[in-house]
Amino acid sequence: MDAIDYRFGFGYHILMTDQTFSTSPQAGMFSQRISRLVPPPRWVPLPTACAALTGIIGLMGAIFFSFGMLFVWVFGAALHPLDEWRLSRSYAEAPAVIEEVKGTNANVNRTPVYEYRFQFQPGDGEPVNGTCYTTGQTWNNGDRVIAHYLPENPEVSRLEGSRRSMFSPWILLFLLIFPIVGLALFIPSVVSGAKKIILLRSGEITGATSISSSITNTRINNVPVLKYSYEFRDRMGVVYTGASNALPTEKIGDEAAEPILYLPSNPRQSMLVDSLPLKFPLEVNEEGHWLHHGTIKPVLLFLLAWSLILVHVAVAIIVLF
Repeated sequence: MDAIDYRFGFGYHILMTDQTFSTSPQAGMFSQRISRLVPPPRWVPLPTACAALTGIIGLMGAIFFSFGMLFVWVFGAALHPLDEWRLSRSYAEAPAVIEEVKGTNANVNRTPVYEYRFQFQPGDGEPVNGTCYTTGQTWNNGDRVIAHYLPENPEVSRLEGSRRSMFSPWILLFLLIFPIVGLALFIPSVVSGAKKIILLRSGEITGATSISSSITNTRINNVPVLKYSYEFRDRMGVVYTGASNALPTEKIGDEAAEPILYLPSNPRQSMLVDSLPLKFPLEVNEEGHWLHHGTIKPVLLFLLAWSLILVHVAVAIIVLF
């Protein structure tokens, strides 16, 4: 593949193929925004930390999770998954009489679903009315069937061989696809962001000896996320490799020596400084500490993402406990 000098940037038209770039991390080649960086530990600005912890991918994951959980709460509640699980583990039995049988508008594999209203007497208690469902008609009015119920709460009941909800609780697994996909995007983004904050706070600066980019399977607004692979030398001259994912940006490759942060205690943990999802390049102030030139937008997006997650976590705790 053709080599392209990163100092001249690149356009979107070259992103559809893997590219290899070269840099020259010689002493003093870093821009002034990086060269004055003080030794660790350093203060990481709040907007920068929020951008690292969430980012675009993390925000998309939170939105996917929240959108999917809305369907789980709306449709999952009607499936009575907890009641079905509790009845499958422990129940009492009592004779029941079916008082009404009627068809529903629902079908499972083209087989109609039927609703049954029944009555039974739990032990020495008062008679209890219940409702259950089967796929295909199983009983008729007046049939005597065994009812299963929770001794501590007889209102939770069903006839033997039936279910409490119109559809099988296994449909809940299908409803959970979106929340699972959302968490699969959100959690790695948070873990990766925490590592980036550690690098910003305690990492040592160096320059890439080579950089290559390749397209990943992830897209944001139909724009592919790129994987930037690079090599660098630590303070002892040992060569290490690393990789950072980021949306296409001219910030990566606009310097003779693209700055990299690595942990001296574990050089395999590293990142490209300009891979952070920030509108403006991260700079260093006159005292040598990180300086965030952007707005508080990353903080607001961080709060939005975590709100979307924590609201549903709180609801789940209330429902389960």
